[in-house]
Amino acid sequence: MLVSGCVSSKPKVPPPSEPFVFKSLDLEQQDPKGRPAWNLKSPEARYDITRQVAQARQPRGMVFKRGKANISISASSATVIGDGQAIQLEGAVVITLLGKNPVRITGEQARWIPSQSLMLIDRKPAALDRQSRITAQLATYYLDRDLIELRGSPVLEQWDPKAKGTAKAKTKPAPLRVQTAQVDWKPEQGDLKAPQQVRGLRRDKDGQLNLTASALNGNLREGFVDLIAPVQVRDPKRKGWLNAQQTRWLINDQQLSSDQPFQGAFNKLQGEGQQFKVNLATSTVFIPVGCNLRQPGEELTAQRCQWNWPTGRFQAQGDVVLRRQAYKQITRSSELRGSIGKDGTAVFSSPGAKVNSQFTLPPAQKVAKPQARSAPAVRF
Repeated sequence: MLVSGCVSSKPKVPPPSEPFVFKSLDLEQQDPKGRPAWNLKSPEARYDITRQVAQARQPRGMVFKRGKANISISASSATVIGDGQAIQLEGAVVITLLGKNPVRITGEQARWIPSQSLMLIDRKPAALDRQSRITAQLATYYLDRDLIELRGSPVLEQWDPKAKGTAKAKTKPAPLRVQTAQVDWKPEQGDLKAPQQVRGLRRDKDGQLNLTASALNGNLREGFVDLIAPVQVRDPKRKGWLNAQQTRWLINDQQLSSDQPFQGAFNKLQGEGQQFKVNLATSTVFIPVGCNLRQPGEELTAQRCQWNWPTGRFQAQGDVVLRRQAYKQITRSSELRGSIGKDGTAVFSSPGAKVNSQFTLPPAQKVAKPQARSAPAVRF
């Protein structure tokens, strides 16, 4: 006799579905006026239906401003959540602000949130234009506000735009490097602000200059940065220093200038003036108004002065007056030149210029009659 019964069996669970392979990815969003706001395209993408995540290769995107292309985006790969709520860009990320003088923001990883017009670059971010580069630990790019916030010891590097091979030179240490705590930069307008202390270093074949300021602001598009007082420049090799008020740095012309009083020194020669200009390319300081130079036993005043700190040579012009403590000597001339000697003091001369000197000699004293001998000629 056969007894039939029920035999239970577990239902077969279908294997997890493999991500569906698309031939291409094409996302596009419009603004309220129906104009293109942004897009993202890829020649190949895999889409996980369950997680609503797409993996894209070689993504290329564009952000539009009032319907016109404004910012291009590229990377090695991208992870797209939903229909673009968030996009993770990885590998050789390049964000380019288009225009006559384009700006590139690069990094190894970036998180893009299109609905907030926000780009967060948290792995080796760098912002570059034709002759400048700013690096930091973190960069937050507010696309609709034209604002990049660089945090984590940002460093501004500057190359001479007039030098040959400027693009190739960016692979080498920059001749001018400025570091601070935070930087806010508007790449399209050019405005740059660093509200905390800045430290700069300039290197050349003759040595280096150290620079400090309490803050800086300027405009990289217009080619200037204002260093906020107190401003200090130090030349350790030649025992030189400069203390100044607000100073303008003309980036493209490689010049520092201030229309406010300053003090400085070059070895034992100290100076001050009402204004100054420094040509960083030629290492020359020019005092256009109210030049005053001092060293032990001597003081010089002139309408204007200039000196070159690698060579130690200087020139004073316009109503030049040189006062020496010895014999209370006063020398007047239209021009005097000089150079720094091995002992650190300046030696003055007047080649080709008319000189008028006054002396105050001490009163004659009775002395023993010397033996008769021929006296050498004395020349002035």
